[in-house]
Amino acid sequence: MQEAYFLIDKKNKKASEIYLDLGFEDLSHFSFAFKKRFGLRPTQLAAQKNNSTS
Repeated sequence: MQEAYFLIDKKNKKASEIYLDLGFEDLSHFSFAFKKRFGLRPTQLAAQKNNSTS
């Protein structure tokens, strides 16, 4: 999950681009696991990053 966080936060990747490479079979399970681990959905992390750079 740390790799997922890094890819979304630092490399501007979308969850839909990385979930298969990280071993998840579907995007909804990846998003669920990400939120359970970090307290926010992958799209929320990306939105926070976009808002902070504006």
